[in-house]
Amino acid sequence: MTVMQSLVIVNLLTFYGIFLILCGVVSVAFIGMKAKTALLSGGTAGVLSLLTAFLIEEQNGYARYFGLFLTFALFVIFSWRATKTLFRLFEIIPTKDPELKGKGIAFLIISLMAVVSLMVLMLQMIFLS
Repeated sequence: MTVMQSLVIVNLLTFYGIFLILCGVVSVAFIGMKAKTALLSGGTAGVLSLLTAFLIEEQNGYARYFGLFLTFALFVIFSWRATKTLFRLFEIIPTKDPELKGKGIAFLIISLMAVVSLMVLMLQMIFLS
């Protein structure tokens, strides 16, 4: 991997890590402490992404493969969570449950995390080849 490719992937994973952490913070800001799991999962995934970026910058050969695995795994997890949240929304829409607004926001944020995960995964694959 060239220095330029490495730099692009480091910057990409750094952006991704910060993005995931901010998604957790935004979830708590909009939904409240009911979204503490979003803060925990976004924070943990974000820190793992930042750590992977650091290890790639330090020339750790396996870190770039871990970066691919991490973004793929997070894409799967966020897609699954978005689907579960959407199904829950379908259940509570007719009842006008007070939970509706929070679940709607959660669905949007988790879906955004899934889409960004897919984009980061594709860009990593492009720059690793």
